[in-house]
Amino acid sequence: MSGLFSNSLLKLGAAAASREQMQTVISTNIANADTPHFRADQRTFSDFLKQRLAASDDISPARTQAQHLTGSSTEPLSSTAFKRSNDEQRMDGNTVNVEKEMATLAENQLMYELNMKIVQGRLGSIATAIKEGGR
Repeated sequence: MSGLFSNSLLKLGAAAASREQMQTVISTNIANADTPHFRADQRTFSDFLKQRLAASDDISPARTQAQHLTGSSTEPLSSTAFKRSNDEQRMDGNTVNVEKEMATLAENQLMYELNMKIVQGRLGSIATAIKEGGR
C-alpha cells in the first residue's frame, strides 16, 4: 500500500470542500439569473482548491517523536474572483448564462461524486489494512 500515510486524504477532503463551494457559487448564479445588473461569480474549482490547499499547508501536526513523519509543504497560492470578459451582458446588465451554469452544475456534481468514490476507496483500503494487519 504505497502512499498509505501520504496527505492524499487531506487533498481529497480539500477537493470535496472545493466542489461544495462551487455548488454554492453556481446555485447563486442560477438563482440570480433574473436579477438586473447581477454579475455572475466566475470563480473556478481550481481557485477554491488552491485556497484550501494553501490554508491546509499552514496546519502542521505536532511532532512528538523524532521518528514521526514530516508533512510536505508547498508554496501558498492565492485565490481571486475572476469575471469572464467574454460573457454577453443582457440589456438589464445581467451576465448569467443559465444554460452554461446548468451544465457546469451537472459537471460539478459528477466530479463531487467521483471524488467521494475515491475517498471511499482510500478509506476502504485503510480499513482492510487494519483488519488484515491484526491477523
